[in-house]
Amino acid sequence: MEKGNCKPNIVIYSAIIDGLCKDKQIPKAHNLFEEMICEGVEPDVITYNSIIRGVCSLGMWKDAESYINKMVDSGVSPNIVTFNIIIDTLCKNGKTERAQTLLELMSTRSVSPDVVTYNYLIDGLCNSGQWKEATKLFREMIGRGISPDVCTFNILIDTICKEGMVKTTHKLLDLMITRGVEPDTITYNSLMDRYCLHNRMDEAEKVLHSMVVRGCEPDAISYTILINGYGKAKKLDEAMQTFEDMCSKGLTPDVITYTSLIDGLCKVGRVAAAQELFMEIQARGLSPNVYTYNVLLDGLFTNGSYEEAMRLFEKMDNDG
Repeated sequence: MEKGNCKPNIVIYSAIIDGLCKDKQIPKAHNLFEEMICEGVEPDVITYNSIIRGVCSLGMWKDAESYINKMVDSGVSPNIVTFNIIIDTLCKNGKTERAQTLLELMSTRSVSPDVVTYNYLIDGLCNSGQWKEATKLFREMIGRGISPDVCTFNILIDTICKEGMVKTTHKLLDLMITRGVEPDTITYNSLMDRYCLHNRMDEAEKVLHSMVVRGCEPDAISYTILINGYGKAKKLDEAMQTFEDMCSKGLTPDVITYTSLIDGLCKVGRVAAAQELFMEIQARGLSPNVYTYNVLLDGLFTNGSYEEAMRLFEKMDNDG
């Protein structure tokens, strides 16, 4: 890598290693890491963090442990970024107990956890069904003076919504606003999704209204959630109106939006309208997915349109 009298320093080595890791070129990053040591350039915490993040992103946990050991043995102290990378990886792999042990280890190394640390842990616990433990950590972080951000609240609200605890969810939403954290589209979408799942469409509409009142613009997902809810509740006039509202606001419906509408129309026997929407999907350059075909096929068979169902089945088979 050396050219003439220009010898790369720690900054150059670290920048290139980071770039290689982001490009998933771990073997090249590893070779450069070894080269810099041979050239007498000692890796610092930034270098180690880049390569640890790189190997962790590819699930190379043994390599990550090896670099962590090298780091400590060479006298380079892990910082908050190092701990967060490892905690995130452990949580994504369902190793939440080890991640929590690392949280305790941080204080012995004089490294204070931040909101990112807690978000990784809370998310990991929620994803592994340990929502009660997650709420304990949530209280702990507030007790330590670490302010939850919108991401923290969204993780918990989504999980608690899925547990069906609507009152607790609204308490969290109130706490969020009280603490000056503004709910975003993800927050409101989680709430709407839960209400739609339980056929509580009036409540879902109220959430959409609250969202708009607070200056948070609904996105395509927001409208798709409502359309799906109305479809399952067999309120197709409301579903079609929501679809029109969505398009009038310049939001582009995707395959999931169309499939939700097609499913709803089939459920109430409006198969011709469902077929028109199916053709509109293709006219817009979108590709129907397996679920789109399934709901329309089911609708055609249920409503006695056997020949059309078989033609659609053949088309599905030909399209692959």
